[in-house]
Amino acid sequence: MNIDELLERLIKLNINITAREISAIWGMDEASFSRKKKDGSEIKFKNIKQLEDKLNICLTKIDNDDFFDVPVCGEVHASMGSGITIYNENQTGTYKISRDLARDIGVNLNNTEMIFASGDSMLPTIEGGDSLLVDKSRTDIYDGRIYCVRIEGQLYAKRLQKLPPHTVVVISDNPKYKTFEIDFSKNIDFDFQVIGEIRWWGRVSR
Repeated sequence: MNIDELLERLIKLNINITAREISAIWGMDEASFSRKKKDGSEIKFKNIKQLEDKLNICLTKIDNDDFFDVPVCGEVHASMGSGITIYNENQTGTYKISRDLARDIGVNLNNTEMIFASGDSMLPTIEGGDSLLVDKSRTDIYDGRIYCVRIEGQLYAKRLQKLPPHTVVVISDNPKYKTFEIDFSKNIDFDFQVIGEIRWWGRVSR
């Protein structure tokens, strides 16, 4: 949150306070306040807390407009082992994601969905049962990134590497699983598709 966003939030809360008064609460002069406002720099947590305590308000409560709904395909799993057949891609719900988080991780709001991991070939990075946020607009392969891919009719979460001109290397983080290459110059009809890049994953603590 920068100062402009702070002032907008104070207006929504019907808080009438001047820049001089905010500066005094933060223990700074108005010139420093003006510089921070002009630079658009993020406000430190301690400064937000000072305002909350002084004004008896909550500035960190996020409005619904600050979230967007990601489709959840609860019956679609990206395997990290022997593969899971895609048998139902219908949306089963939604998952609210902070727009700030979406901006930070760079996902396309209109073409992102949540699926789930299965298996152990991406341990210790991804565990079975983890939520996977897939940006389906990101299908270009960049070395070392993790993608949701379809290989021979089954869905996987794997690291990919591109070897020009026609080869893709499929990599598991778990050393128990062998890295393998797909040479499309020799396998013209091979069933392979990058569904999207996995930009974020999360899990419930165990």
